[in-house]
Amino acid sequence: MRSASVSSILVFALGLTLLPAFAIAQLPAPPANTLPAPPKSTLPAARNDALSSEDSSADEQEESVSAKQLREHVADLLHRGDFAEIDRIADRIHQEKTRLPGGGWLISAVTQGLETPKDSTKEKQVVRLKAWVAARPLSITAHAALAKAYIAYAWEARGNGYADKVTDEGWRLFNERIAEAKKVLDDSANMKPMCPEWFSRMQTVALAQDWEKERTAALFAQAIKFEPDYISFYKSYAQYLLPKWDGEDGDDAAFAKQSADAIGGQKGDYVYYEIATVALQAKSGRDGAKFDWVRVQSGYRAKDALYKTSNSDTNELAFMAWRFQDRSVAREAFLRIGERWTKGIWNKRTRFDQVRDWANKPDAATTAALQ
Repeated sequence: MRSASVSSILVFALGLTLLPAFAIAQLPAPPANTLPAPPKSTLPAARNDALSSEDSSADEQEESVSAKQLREHVADLLHRGDFAEIDRIADRIHQEKTRLPGGGWLISAVTQGLETPKDSTKEKQVVRLKAWVAARPLSITAHAALAKAYIAYAWEARGNGYADKVTDEGWRLFNERIAEAKKVLDDSANMKPMCPEWFSRMQTVALAQDWEKERTAALFAQAIKFEPDYISFYKSYAQYLLPKWDGEDGDDAAFAKQSADAIGGQKGDYVYYEIATVALQAKSGRDGAKFDWVRVQSGYRAKDALYKTSNSDTNELAFMAWRFQDRSVAREAFLRIGERWTKGIWNKRTRFDQVRDWANKPDAATTAALQ
């Protein structure tokens, strides 16, 4: 599989000479029970947009400078109505399957650039994207982006509260807008070339519409047949298998093992680790949730060897070490993290501090506070 560098895509898109691209190093896995050395960044440190207050954490979503430039460039193109140029950029990324540090795909930067800007509304963004679909009806990127906009618009109507707190009108608008998203995806189901984001959006529709298990499993099988390395497919299906949605206790762990065994090697362990992050973040308390902790750690090392781990990954490992009650791994991870806690994982600084105290000073009071 040929993969262009992030920088070459940006040179193509922006006509600029950018910083050197990340190289995906094929490194040997370190010995068991040790963490890989922290990766040396080839890009200057940048303050993330999420750092809007001093208490928000050092949650650097590990976005490379190149990806951020592409995201902003695509947003500007959409604002100016230059749909053909967005398609030109997206088509090249589809063809070359460009990856980012950490294993993600550069097409995600395009997708993020097409999300609702801060100075607009979700309704206006739907209108913009409908204009793109109308102007270029064979654009798979336009259809995937419009479907995603409808999904975001649906959740805006529903709200983020528990189901029994949603109003009748909220449910009506939610279901109506999800149905619009599905129609957009159905209308573009046979386009060539296809986009992995099309499948990701349909997986979200499956969750929102509460598809039966056989239908959702068939969609997942179709997605990985199209692109077996697109990690979002596995994480989305793991979300569907959570007990709070349509799964039973242990389904997510069984799915992780089945997927990892089928793939094999470092890539299989990497997929196991990524699925575990979904399941363990969704559960409460100190519970390994039937996952194999040794394999989770192997997956972390595999991710570092294949794609390079980030500070967010090390935060994730510290969190999972607490779930599995492994103080030694947690302590080593916290040493790497320092004060760079990740809000998306810990939610609050107090929780980060509590778990770090548990790892470093395991007294009865600290343990009780984490129950």
